[in-house]
Amino acid sequence: MAVKKKNEPKTNEIMVVEEAAISTVNVDQALQEWEAYQTITEKMLDDTDYQQIQGRAFKKKSAWRKYARAFNITTEIIDKEINKTDKGAVIEASFIVRATLPTGRYADGWGNCSRQEGNKAHPNHDIPATAMTRATNRAIADLIGAGEVTAEEILAEEQLKKVERAKAKLRKKAPKDDENIIDVEAE
Repeated sequence: MAVKKKNEPKTNEIMVVEEAAISTVNVDQALQEWEAYQTITEKMLDDTDYQQIQGRAFKKKSAWRKYARAFNITTEIIDKEINKTDKGAVIEASFIVRATLPTGRYADGWGNCSRQEGNKAHPNHDIPATAMTRATNRAIADLIGAGEVTAEEILAEEQLKKVERAKAKLRKKAPKDDENIIDVEAE
């Protein structure tokens, strides 16, 4: 809902009224910021900043770090949880990362990674690092209004689908008396 007082000078601003909060949106500035995002995408990113997955290009970690640098965004870990086996092997990690603009505006991103995703040569490093990357990418994307799914998130979905397909194949081949079969990943 736009509100304008009498005798107020005309500007290219819209007054936004929400429950107990009033803020002014400068349309020209918002458009300039969005154009900056598009220009950075066009001029700063190259083929190495994208991962091709099922015929589509998704931005990788390097792209999101370039945006952070261009917009002077800082990131910090707000919370993390790393689950390990009794022997100390990492099985899952979750991170919350905050991305902050110099104006103080911020967005929090959540990222997770688990052993079930497979292909983790060094799980004690790779699982937490991947979770942190996902959280950071999402926080930066949310802060700049990109709203895109990152390559790291899509790759995780692809890995989980592969694991589920492999489990389904094993179940089909398993003897009828599957009470004796133990799902080691569930343990």
